[in-house]
Amino acid sequence: MKKVLSLVMILILSLTACGGKGGGASDDPNLGKYIGEEYSGDGSNWFSLSEIFDEGESYIELKDGGKGVFCLGGDATDIKWTLESDGTLKLNRDSLESNGTLKDGMITLTDLWGNEVTITFRKEGGSEAAATGDALLDWWNGDWYGWWTMSSCSGGYEDMEGEWWDICGSIDIGADKTGTVKLWDEDYSKDDLMAEASVSLSTSGTGEHGTLTSESGHFTDVDLEHADWIIDPGLEDYENLIRIDGWYENGDDEFYYEIYLRPWGTVWDDMDEDSRPNLYSSWYLPLIEAGKSMPDAVGADAPADSGNAGTAAGKSAPGGTGIVTEEQVQKGYVWMNEVNNNIFDTTYEEIADYFGVEGKFVKEEYSDHMKRNQRYYKWISKDDENHFIYVNFAEKEPNVFTVSAYNTSGFSGTEAIEKYLDTVKAEAAEADKAAVASEGTKDFSATVTQFAHDDVLVKITAKIPKSGWSYDEKKKCLVANDDPSAFGAGAIDFEVRAKVEDFDYYKDDFENYKDIADRKIGGITFHGRTYKHIGYDWIEYVAQIDDGRALSIGLRKLDCAPGTAPDAILSSMTIK
Repeated sequence: MKKVLSLVMILILSLTACGGKGGGASDDPNLGKYIGEEYSGDGSNWFSLSEIFDEGESYIELKDGGKGVFCLGGDATDIKWTLESDGTLKLNRDSLESNGTLKDGMITLTDLWGNEVTITFRKEGGSEAAATGDALLDWWNGDWYGWWTMSSCSGGYEDMEGEWWDICGSIDIGADKTGTVKLWDEDYSKDDLMAEASVSLSTSGTGEHGTLTSESGHFTDVDLEHADWIIDPGLEDYENLIRIDGWYENGDDEFYYEIYLRPWGTVWDDMDEDSRPNLYSSWYLPLIEAGKSMPDAVGADAPADSGNAGTAAGKSAPGGTGIVTEEQVQKGYVWMNEVNNNIFDTTYEEIADYFGVEGKFVKEEYSDHMKRNQRYYKWISKDDENHFIYVNFAEKEPNVFTVSAYNTSGFSGTEAIEKYLDTVKAEAAEADKAAVASEGTKDFSATVTQFAHDDVLVKITAKIPKSGWSYDEKKKCLVANDDPSAFGAGAIDFEVRAKVEDFDYYKDDFENYKDIADRKIGGITFHGRTYKHIGYDWIEYVAQIDDGRALSIGLRKLDCAPGTAPDAILSSMTIK
């Protein structure tokens, strides 16, 4: 179907070459770029243009003087356009005409160069939710901004107690009172969501705005179910404020979260400074004062003069042009998001080394609620200055700035991952091989017991790199970080049970299960398999050691390419 639709659309586009009244004064708010969203041939069945066209942009650009550009699937042509006071829009190419409307930042074409199809385009930077005329819906629908925090943290999140981040989001509720809530904080973007929930809106509640209830979706890497979120604005002490709260639970990792949001453009002067988002004064207010729409990433489009180019511990911030290739920008995001499991321990210098250039310094500021200096940098595509990675660094130790957040701007993180993940993994494996060869090794030894059976023991010895690895005694795992409690680090987990079959207790929950080649470890043949479970990608080797002992060696968020540190560790391992 995709190929058929794509072919039909391209044929329609190629029916004629490029070609009224002039329209559009330079101060016309309708000028700008409108991004293609959906297509229908019959008015009932709708298809996303991004799905129809695997590559190439789809947009309409309305320029000054009634000139413009129409582009479908990367094929662009010049047009002329007129707009009537009632929102009637006409596009012209030579003798061909397309008719539609432009209302509330949305172009809807009801014929395309004489063909009875419908295509929608939304103004770049505009809200996905246009005004409906329904007071209840219009209060909820639109862009939102605020902050969220973690408390009652345990497991891998224990050290993050009380931390908080700025957050953006959009709410889109339809006439049937169902829709979606999309959220992204400083570590995510509109193209790479932190949370997305299908919701239903009820008129019942403690106030005039009713109650929004989750039906399904996800928050980071855990699922949302019916009534996990119950959002009642009438319970809050301030106007135009919503609060979302819930529990994150993933094995031993738990925390309670609270999210506070107000409509984009709201001034928070009625709340104490301690109750405002961290970037409220330095980023949000300058954008609001400039009349800017909500960007696709927190911190993006920051005014050049926002914040202070300060100093930390008496040393000025380093910086350069930050200019790299488009490929470097996208591969850099993939490396940070998918491959570097210690990204939040990665220093500015290490990030700069990876890109090969100093980042473009944006600003420095002191965070009152975090009690630390923060620096902001960009690495920018030389092919398109609107494509960049925005990286926040926090001074957790004097003069040592490590990554605290990052996001993309101008390109899709999901598409970058699809395109470059295998390449970036291979490059990282080669770098790991070189590090293993140059650093040397040290002895490692650990004794692992079966749960509730301390007399059932397995002793494991191996050679591990002299740096970059440590052992978490409590969790019985080798961690790919000098700090065994490092958040998000990859690890080699050890577990002892009575028999191999005991490791299959959660097998029905394994995603993308695949058997792989057996491997000899310590002279014992282990069965290999890969899968995704509790949000992690696993490589697991299991074997029956003797009549009463079975051992699992699980590589969590780690590759095991020949010559890499995980491979060298397994190859050196002995088991008793």
